[in-house]
Amino acid sequence: MNAPTALTAPVRHHRHPRLPVQLHPSASWGVPAVLAALYGGWVMFVAHNQGSTIPTAAIFGVVSAAVVGALCYALGRMTPGLMPEIRAVLYGTVLGCALGFLHSVSGGSVYRSSGIGLGAGLVMLGMSFYVFHMRAEHPRE
Repeated sequence: MNAPTALTAPVRHHRHPRLPVQLHPSASWGVPAVLAALYGGWVMFVAHNQGSTIPTAAIFGVVSAAVVGALCYALGRMTPGLMPEIRAVLYGTVLGCALGFLHSVSGGSVYRSSGIGLGAGLVMLGMSFYVFHMRAEHPRE
């Protein structure tokens, strides 16, 4: 007679349990190394297609790979303790700078390269902000 009905029953929020992702220890340097190699090769390819000699393009690619690899490694090691908003801004900044620089290497104007970098950075900021907030542990209410 006093059984809860659909209108008076308490609302229960079911959270799906999240499985902790255990990465292999070599992922902390392996992922940045792979990203750096791909980015450096891409810069070298684009620089060579724009008229640079092979040794010049190779040096350009190696230096670019070292910078991107160091930034990705630093992001992976230092950001897990930061607020999700700051992490998202850092990830967006790195991606935006990398793509803007790559477009400038291909011969694009400064304004167009800046626009492409800004657009890509804002998209990455939004996506990473969403992912970091969805994976954050929220206290139960």
